[in-house]
This record gives sequence, structure tokens and C-alpha cells, in this order.
Amino acid sequence: MSPEYPDFPEAEFETRYARTRALMAEHGMDALFITEKLNYGYFSGHRSCQNPIDKIRSYMFILPKDDEPVLITMPFEVMQVEQTTYIKNIKTIGGLTGHPQFIIDTLKSMGLGKARIGAELGREQYLGTNFVAMNEIMAGLPGAEFVDAAPVILQVRVIKSPREIEYCRRAARITAQSEKEIFREVHAGMTENQIAVKLRTRLFEKGAEDLTLLCVVSGPSTGGICLLPTDRVVKKGETLGFDCGVTYRGYCCDMARTASVGEPSDELREFYAWMMRLRHDCNMMLRPGKSPRDLVEVVDRYLDERGLKTMGVGRVGHGVGFETTEYPSLAAFEDITFQKGMVFACNPNFANHLGFLNAEDNWAVTDDQPDLLTDPIAPMEIPVIEA
Repeated sequence: MSPEYPDFPEAEFETRYARTRALMAEHGMDALFITEKLNYGYFSGHRSCQNPIDKIRSYMFILPKDDEPVLITMPFEVMQVEQTTYIKNIKTIGGLTGHPQFIIDTLKSMGLGKARIGAELGREQYLGTNFVAMNEIMAGLPGAEFVDAAPVILQVRVIKSPREIEYCRRAARITAQSEKEIFREVHAGMTENQIAVKLRTRLFEKGAEDLTLLCVVSGPSTGGICLLPTDRVVKKGETLGFDCGVTYRGYCCDMARTASVGEPSDELREFYAWMMRLRHDCNMMLRPGKSPRDLVEVVDRYLDERGLKTMGVGRVGHGVGFETTEYPSLAAFEDITFQKGMVFACNPNFANHLGFLNAEDNWAVTDDQPDLLTDPIAPMEIPVIEA
């Protein structure tokens, strides 16, 4: 029986599993053992609101190299799993204790007692179970070998399908439109928290399912920035910035905008316009065959011309998808080339006496020119809000 409310057609997961199994074969893995909440959602299709907040129960997904996937969840989640996923082999743990032994028995019953099992052990991976429990599982399977699955997980997730890209596009448009509208409705004298309430409300009114990030930043930023909104009062002559991430069908965006509170000074107007030229040239590097290093070289040339540097966070952008910030980083150390289906937020930004200056859109790599997922795009001239 087919699920009534899946986020994707079954063919999407069949393709996802086929790509995963091909990479598993390259790395000599017999199975993939997924425990972290976002990886669990990505591979299973089950987006649980309980999973992210519940640290005592087990939510796990197991993909054998040549058999049907198995999902481990709670009894009260079974209806949701059946309504939203294509997984038939669902196992449940009723109690709050004994989970490691249940998982050991499950892996043994799948013929994986002496298998080479890929787990979330490496780069940008986090286990969704605790250290003691993971050690208990490994000790209970002395004939099995647990190896790092990060190379498989990252490579599968980095290339998005057309439907994944459309979900990212929907999230980006919700956010871009909300940020633009709220700039028109706020003014000097409001606090960052008051502005955040307006922005948060508008995002949900326009269809955001969840917030992954909501920053409201005002005032000079010479000593760093306070991304979490506070009761600071926004003043005339300052900048006001938003940096937001929302989800649509589980897929994310990462969008930033900066405005001037009242008419900008000549210095602010010029610096913002310069930043936008830099940003444009960086975005146009998001093409097949180019690399993060190529993009960073564009940034470096601009910075050298003015004797400047960015905020020193180690990268000038990142991937976007099932997470607001995900692999890969737009940094010189990333040894990859851009491929069709990758999605990025490229945002070389600056914190100085003018404020926190950022303008971030999301783009998908295509066969040729990058596809702008954001509507409207960040304006080339700095927006002005009421003083």
C-alpha cells in the first residue's frame, strides 16, 4: 500500500538508494547504519518532530547493500512512517531501556553480524545515539567492522534532485519575500526582538514549516556581531540585517539582507555596492568544472584591492539542502568541482563600523549559468527603512 502523504515519489528514494549503494560498493560497505536525525530523515523520508527533541529513544535507518531498508522507531511513530514513507520493514522499541541490545539483535537478524557497516563516524557527522550505547552495539557485534560512512553520506546528499531543488527554491522565496516586506514595516525605535517577532510571523504566514535560523543584527560590528536578537533599540544612521533559514518539506534556505536605517551615508552606499559586485562575481563562479578555490580567488582579488578581509569564519559560503548549512564549504581547502544539482549560499560578508553587511541568496548549479532560487534577489543598492 502506497503512503498517502509522502514528500517525494517512490522513484526518488529508489534513485537515492541506488546512488548510495553504488558508493557503498566503492567503499566496501555491506550496510549503512544511520542514527543522526537529519540523515535519518533524508534516507527514510520520515520527518519526525519528536526525534530532534528526544534523546532517550532510538530512531535509526539501516540500508543493506542488497536487501530492503529497515527502520527502527517508536510505536507511536508507526502511523506517520506508514503515511509518509515507502519503508515496509518497520521495527519498534516500546520501552526506554535496552535499546543497544535491540539494535544488536536487529543487525544480527539482517545477517550483518559479521558485516562491514558504515556509520556516522567522520567529517560533519554526528551519532544520534550516545557514546556508551554505540560502544555497546559495537561490542555486541564482535565480528562486524564499523567504518566511517561520511564519504558516502556527503556525496549522496550533495547532489540534489530537481524536486529537492524546488523545495529549496520554495523556502528561499518565502524568506526573501518576507525579509523585503518586513524592511518596509519596521523603523528606528523598535527593538531587535520586536522586529524578530514581525519577521518570524511573516515567514510562517507565507508557508515556512520551521525556522532553522533567525538573526536580527543592528548597529556597529567592530567587536563582533550579536546574531541572536536582543532588546537593543535600532537607531537612525545604523544598519539592520536579517539572516534567516526556514524549511519547506524539510528542505532549507539561508538568506541574508542588509538595510540602512534612514538614508545611507555615502560611505555605506559605496561599500554596499562594492560588496554586491563582489557577491555577483562570486555567484557566477557556481558553474560545472569550477571549484571553491576558484571562487575564493575571486574574493581574494576584491579584498586585496581594498586591503580588507572577510569575517574570518573560514569560508565564504556553503552548501544548502536538508540543512541550512551543509557540505561542502566554499573554502579553498575543499577539493571538489561544482556539479549540476549542488545548491549553495555564497555570502562573503563584513562586520565593521558600518555594521554587519551581508546579502545572501541561494543558487543551484546547472549545466551552464547558476539558477537563482531566490525571488526577489538581494538588491544592488542598499534598501532603506524608516528612520
